[in-house]
Amino acid sequence: MKWGIALAALLALAAPAEARPVSPPPEMVYHIFVRSFADSNGDRQGDLIGIRQRLDYLQRLGVTTVMLTPLYPSQFYHNYFADDFEGIDPEFGTMADFAALVRDAHARGMKIVLDEEIQYVSDRHEWRTASAGHPESAYGKFLLYRDGTNTTPVPTLLGTNDFIVWPGQKRQVFTVNLAEPKVQSYFARYLARWADPDGDGDPSDGVDGFRIDHMMDDLDNAGVLKDLLAGFWAPIITKLHGLNPKLTIIAEQADWGDGTAFFAKGKVDRVFAFPIWHAAGKLDAAGFAAAIAGSNTAVPAGRSQLVFVENHDTPRFAHGAARRAEILRLGAAITLLTGWVPSLYYGQEIGMSGTQTDDYAAKGDQPANADARDIPLRQAFRWVPDPMAAENAAWYRQYPEAYHTPDSNGPGDGVSVAEQAGRPGSLLETYRKLAALRARWPALGHGETRVVAQEKNLVLIERRAKAGKALVLFNFGGADESASLPLPSGAVRRYGEARRNDAGRLAAPPYSATVWTTAP
Repeated sequence: MKWGIALAALLALAAPAEARPVSPPPEMVYHIFVRSFADSNGDRQGDLIGIRQRLDYLQRLGVTTVMLTPLYPSQFYHNYFADDFEGIDPEFGTMADFAALVRDAHARGMKIVLDEEIQYVSDRHEWRTASAGHPESAYGKFLLYRDGTNTTPVPTLLGTNDFIVWPGQKRQVFTVNLAEPKVQSYFARYLARWADPDGDGDPSDGVDGFRIDHMMDDLDNAGVLKDLLAGFWAPIITKLHGLNPKLTIIAEQADWGDGTAFFAKGKVDRVFAFPIWHAAGKLDAAGFAAAIAGSNTAVPAGRSQLVFVENHDTPRFAHGAARRAEILRLGAAITLLTGWVPSLYYGQEIGMSGTQTDDYAAKGDQPANADARDIPLRQAFRWVPDPMAAENAAWYRQYPEAYHTPDSNGPGDGVSVAEQAGRPGSLLETYRKLAALRARWPALGHGETRVVAQEKNLVLIERRAKAGKALVLFNFGGADESASLPLPSGAVRRYGEARRNDAGRLAAPPYSATVWTTAP
């Protein structure tokens, strides 16, 4: 499509001089690795009270939904493999602390989403201790075994039951038998309790949704637990929606694909926009445009996806971007302006860096699948510059001999809230500015997305809502790029620095995003 023809059609009408803030504000998810975010009692462990104390910070960032990594008790630092699904890890707090967090968040109009990994349990879980060697026990069919005597467990996702748990403990993980009707009934009740804790039919005291980790139709592609989306998840999700129609179920699709089957078979409300993430990480303009077009086919009407550039399983965007300020600002624009529901991973807004390390395997003290290798992705949120300061939840520093990888960010690199808050042009203030832009212009906060044109490193998208339109021009390249974009006088630039050059073509600076708004 020709740039001039496309934009002439889109921008024929004049824009209003100003717009009122969107009410309710557009959704923005903030993904917190609980142990690393905010410590309230000086033990270096992030906790629920710490999160509650930082709700002002999150609201100012534009956050409307707080998504928490698993809370249940676990010997694993990341809490993804449960010792017990019931309750809360004591290092995070109590059920009363969680109830207070939900209450305070709801009072602010914010939502709480819980991450759940239910396909596996640790060797401390009662389902393992009671069932091992005892098929006749009440939990005899709750886990997968190769034999009728419950002596040989089915291997987990990595082809083994044996794991090295930081700081160097040998532990085991076992696969839950999701084909067992009693297991399905248990999880339907379990998730319902989080959604309506007192069971009174009023979900206002419960969570607002769940993120389902490692969701698959054929678990681990092992051919043992198949048709899980329709046979296991869809019935549970239907029951949850019956309890609270507004409850949001988010699938972390294990194949990191477009999520089509998860909508169709699993009846989930949202998936993760992995194709957009993949293109963003490579700064691939053509791939980005294709991912947006594909999303418009894959995501059904009335449902959505989370747009992100990093999470707890991926390298930090700042690591891949070599911490260049303009690329980090581009990452902010991709996250917040592309459309659907933006999802920030804690620390993204200040440019925290980090990637997986094989340092442990190289030194021979832990195997390559040890969970310590992912700690650089999950380091303490940097409230203040000193990584060892009490304000920062550097839990992994309690055993220096077990974690010998340097912090990804150090004093003097400017990566902290204290160094960036209130400083014009800082990454944190860029996120706040873009969040305010989304809140003011409905097309940016709620509008549908389509690609208008893509040429070389430039991608032009349109965001459309009843109250108006917005155009966003991305330059994914490291040099000025220009194209014939005859913007009429009615298109008002709201953000960015793209402007006409001497040849009359609109030129976009390297690694940039520019936003214009128009009337309906």
